Amino acid sequence: MSTSAPGPRVTGLETEFGVLCAPAGPSDAAKADLPDVERAAALIFRHRPVGYRSTNLFLPNGGRLYLDIGAHPEYATAECVSVRDLVAQDQAGRAILADMAKRAATSLAQEGTAVRFHLLANNTDSAGHTYGCHESYSVPRSLLDATDGASGASSETTMAVLTSFLATRPVLVGSGRPLAGGPTEPNDGGRGAGEESAWGLSPRAPHLQALTSADTTGQRALVNTRDEPHADASRLRRLHVTCADTTMAEPTTGLRSAVTLLLLDALEAGWDFTDLILADPLVTLSALGESPWGDVPATIVQGRCLSAVDIQEAFLERLTSYLDDAGVPDFLRGAEHLLTDLAPRVISALRHHDDSAIDTEIDWAIKRRLMRAQRERHPQLSGQSLETLRSRVDLAYHDLNAETGLVPRLVAQGAMVNLCDPEEIERARQTPPATRAALRGAFVAACLEVGADFSVSWESLRLDSPPTAPVDLPDPLETVHEAAESLTQRVLGLRPEEMHRIDLVGRGGLGAPG
Repeated sequence: MSTSAPGPRVTGLETEFGVLCAPAGPSDAAKADLPDVERAAALIFRHRPVGYRSTNLFLPNGGRLYLDIGAHPEYATAECVSVRDLVAQDQAGRAILADMAKRAATSLAQEGTAVRFHLLANNTDSAGHTYGCHESYSVPRSLLDATDGASGASSETTMAVLTSFLATRPVLVGSGRPLAGGPTEPNDGGRGAGEESAWGLSPRAPHLQALTSADTTGQRALVNTRDEPHADASRLRRLHVTCADTTMAEPTTGLRSAVTLLLLDALEAGWDFTDLILADPLVTLSALGESPWGDVPATIVQGRCLSAVDIQEAFLERLTSYLDDAGVPDFLRGAEHLLTDLAPRVISALRHHDDSAIDTEIDWAIKRRLMRAQRERHPQLSGQSLETLRSRVDLAYHDLNAETGLVPRLVAQGAMVNLCDPEEIERARQTPPATRAALRGAFVAACLEVGADFSVSWESLRLDSPPTAPVDLPDPLETVHEAAESLTQRVLGLRPEEMHRIDLVGRGGLGAPG
């Protein structure tokens, strides 16, 4: 077991958003005139950043914005090496999409149709469909491909540790879900008494059917195993985590990534977590969808029956020991408190069934506080009216619309804590992190500036007019690359007569402007 920290790794988030379109004017506005989901998404993407002609965009900030299956707008952050950068990039993508939706509404209003677009950073719709938030972590190929022996634990053992951790992680960073059949009696006890029993910890949990899968839609799993490293395949793999709740509170998003990154570091350093492997992680995870406090059975393979909270607490205690031995890694700079302060407070809140110490930082706790306040204001509510109110609070919490979403008001009132400064998020809208994304972002910005056609992927750049050989970027940590920098300079020096536009929409999934 090593006490030295592994080298840096990149991480990223991909978030799918639901879309709703509602009348913005008088209540008698004809619903028949409202765009359906597909048209609404298309209208939003009509107001994408200037210079693009497709709905598959690699952006100057290193991120990717596109329309996914089912008319879901999706934003993937650039490759990041720190938790703060990751949260800022995630928030920047949401801000870009929210601006697009606002411009789309303004455009329709000018045509005589007053609508409001709602982009929902949640996980389920009214029809029961689920969409997700995916996490990507670059890891040495040896971590996931190793066999028993001198190289360490087998890949099966490593994956068993990871899935046991992920199955119980919602107790820390779940976004919370209102439960059908929760308390529906008037609030005789005052101050929202008993409201916590109306909420489960995770909306995503009931929809996960496998520990691992090569498919991301047909069989939703905790980890997607398709070998798609977006990097040097001989050296790196991508750990593609597909079970996360989509969260709104920056500390929740930050804690989720911080604790997962630290676990990967500890595993890579040879630390042993095999005594925390669950006999049936999916059973535990499914129960967390209905559990208010995470005290659901989590039987380990050794036969002991613990709870999901016990498992997460044990992971955290061991990771804290690792942190003490290895020192604070660079990815935690400016976010150390998430692990040393916030995570223990979440465990304490779960143990004592009292979320008051975390109800400005953790999504599932914030929602309960909001609903308790609503029940104080409306003590007479009961039955279906009360269940409907919970659903509306949940929906408004995840709404990116500045007029109807709750988050901007909560932040303004000091009722929600942020991790990043507004300046960090604004900078992330334009500036890539110090990773390979900086090379890609500079190239994209140059092409947009001069109007050149281009194709890029996560790991390659190509100028299409005039055609050039692609430049490969196999190292996600690389920030200096002579060929990439030379290509960017060539773009900036192009004359109009050298650029003959070519339509490359949909070409191999690459992000061409046209």
